[in-house]
Amino acid sequence: MFLNQHGKEVGCMKGFFQRLRIAAYLSAMLTIALGGILIAWPMEVTGLICRILGALLVVMGAVYIFGYFVEGRGMLSITGGLIFLLLGVWIFITPQSIATLVPIVIGVVLLVHSLRDFQMASEAKNNGSERWGMLFLLALLNCVFGVICICDSFGVVSLAVRMLGIALVYDGISNMIIVWHTVQAIRYAAEKIEPVDVDAHEVDE
Repeated sequence: MFLNQHGKEVGCMKGFFQRLRIAAYLSAMLTIALGGILIAWPMEVTGLICRILGALLVVMGAVYIFGYFVEGRGMLSITGGLIFLLLGVWIFITPQSIATLVPIVIGVVLLVHSLRDFQMASEAKNNGSERWGMLFLLALLNCVFGVICICDSFGVVSLAVRMLGIALVYDGISNMIIVWHTVQAIRYAAEKIEPVDVDAHEVDE
């Protein structure tokens, strides 16, 4: 009788990590492809996502309106349905307006904060702070970022989506490298384990 338990375990381990490697490589390649698409066509992808969101809102609004006429859910149902429906149509028709709205809102917040920062820097100067110049510079940079977000919201969205694409490409490449090195290490360790063949002998008492 041959005892090849170690050999069977090694074989099972190799098969498992082979499947794991294939799955990890496929996932990494899809991630890299998605990242490349975001880098190459950032606004097109953003517009597609906004259109999907708009379509979902239209469906949600239709469901609310249908519930009002069929089930008699009340005025709140039809009011909410009309709001969702109109909002969804607007987003679907003009998706870029939604995509560029977020940086504008952020820009306004940054401007408000910068005004407060200028005021606090002035108070620090009046109270004898030696670093009031640095505080004014920080407030000025905050103000500049806010103006950029408002005036070039399209560019801000495009840059943000491209950065996301770069992150996805890096994630895919790094995962492939990690999986490859891990599988190589496991394969090397498995090759050092040799199956042991042992003949069975009866023991005479």
